[in-house]
Amino acid sequence: MTQPPSSLEEELERYAFSFPILDKLTDYFAEEGRLEGKKIGWHCHLTGLTAAAAKVLLKSGAKLFISECTAATTDWAAVTYMKQIGASVYQGFDSPRKVLENRPEVTSDTGFVLTTEYLKDAESGSNYVSAGCEITTSGVHRLREYADLPLPVLNINDGELKALIENYHGVGDGVIEGLFRLTWRVWAGRAVSVVGYGKVGAGVANYLRRAGATVFVVEVDPIRQLVAHYDGFALMDLHGALANTELIVTATGSRGVIGAHELPILRDGAVLMNVGHWAEEIDMAAIRQSAKSQKPVAKHLEEYVLADGDSSRKIYVIAAGGPANVVLLSGSPEPTLIHLTTELLCMNYLVGLNENGVVLKPGENAVPREVERRASILALQCLGLSGCMKAPELQPVSSLKVV
Repeated sequence: MTQPPSSLEEELERYAFSFPILDKLTDYFAEEGRLEGKKIGWHCHLTGLTAAAAKVLLKSGAKLFISECTAATTDWAAVTYMKQIGASVYQGFDSPRKVLENRPEVTSDTGFVLTTEYLKDAESGSNYVSAGCEITTSGVHRLREYADLPLPVLNINDGELKALIENYHGVGDGVIEGLFRLTWRVWAGRAVSVVGYGKVGAGVANYLRRAGATVFVVEVDPIRQLVAHYDGFALMDLHGALANTELIVTATGSRGVIGAHELPILRDGAVLMNVGHWAEEIDMAAIRQSAKSQKPVAKHLEEYVLADGDSSRKIYVIAAGGPANVVLLSGSPEPTLIHLTTELLCMNYLVGLNENGVVLKPGENAVPREVERRASILALQCLGLSGCMKAPELQPVSSLKVV
């Protein structure tokens, strides 16, 4: 089991030792020199991984302005470090507005929060952001609600690397390690449920199955229901999952999935864990209001005793309902480092649009193939697999022997 590092300095050193993709990216940016003096606005989780990525941008000459995605995932050591190396870091509900006061040229967003705030300026004729990025499913859904966005936005979330590596493998691996770290339970043979079967939910379900759990999937979309079925999972409605499974993992990107209405259904001893973007997928206010007592079992694991007439049931909540894999920094950092490399390469790409004569249409745009290809090459080099990138030479058919 991976143990969390004892300090931010050790954490950064371990990233560089285990998977030095950001070091390689720094060298790549130095060769291009494109980011020098460019102002970038970034709405993100303030973690050690963010600090490692911020260091790359600052070393490359960018001026970096960062706003807090959610206080639940903020690492104070990371905030202090980023300020010390030259980033402007803002916290609190008004942090996106503070970032925009610096008039960034390019933005990258988590949940379409920074972009939504910028649109207020654009409506009044203040157009200073040339392009942006969005990294979450919930943010992409919000992006698509706008029919006339005044700027192009790269949909990183639906790119191959984010969806198939970070969302699927990164979150799935993080859930398994986080569960072992907090509960000390072997999950083999235990009934668990995953609510939501997008790329995140699918990865969580598959990693739980690898750990030996009996996994049920709760999904309202018929297409995803069918995919989950052919992936080998039994489907269950939310009522059945709450009443019959020991662990419920939410991965929907929606608020209020488990709230006051659902609490009476939960089985005694149920563990609730959220890996969706919004901390409100699990309604913590409703849980606290319904509990007659609560106490910490471990750091990031709390017990709530729910009052049910003459009897009492216990439920357990991980990371206070926040995105657990981010709060816990659990799992291998490799998938997240690959995602961050892709995100930084997207920022670099957007900064270079004018000088390259590339024009993107306003609204949603796919991640450029060249960006994901570059990120993949850097990752393969870190894995010692760069020699596999050369296509094998094919022998002429006449030289092949039949055996």
